[in-house]
Amino acid sequence: MITRYVETLFCDDIRHEMGGKLSFIGVYSGELLVPAFPVTLPKLCLFVNIVTPAEEPFRSLNLRILKDTEIVQEIASDEAQLTALSDSAKDLTIEQRKMGILANQVTATFSPMRFDGPCTLSVRVRTEDGELHGKGLKVDQAQPPVDAVPKQT
Repeated sequence: MITRYVETLFCDDIRHEMGGKLSFIGVYSGELLVPAFPVTLPKLCLFVNIVTPAEEPFRSLNLRILKDTEIVQEIASDEAQLTALSDSAKDLTIEQRKMGILANQVTATFSPMRFDGPCTLSVRVRTEDGELHGKGLKVDQAQPPVDAVPKQT
């Protein structure tokens, strides 16, 4: 049985290509290390894929992007958007609905994005059934390089 979930991709840029493709440039895998704080990135993008079983369409969606506990952006899906997504499943057979998913995709771009200190960026999605959590991005200071001089014994 498929359950609802949120996938979050953090990257430097999202490019819309010919043929409806998306290219994700500079993808972060859980951690963004900076040389020092404060730091301002010229651009930071998020791609959020909110998935539900086709037989359980969303009735409400409210996406929040947080820097630790501070809300940096809030995006509410309108009713028409959710109805259109739900209607797309009506043409499926009962068996296809049991096996299928509905995905609501959201992109967010911050340009620039400032960090005053270590934090975690995260995504929370409120639905009619509760809250879903996406994977976060830890922003931290890179460790200085270890001294290359060998220790004397």
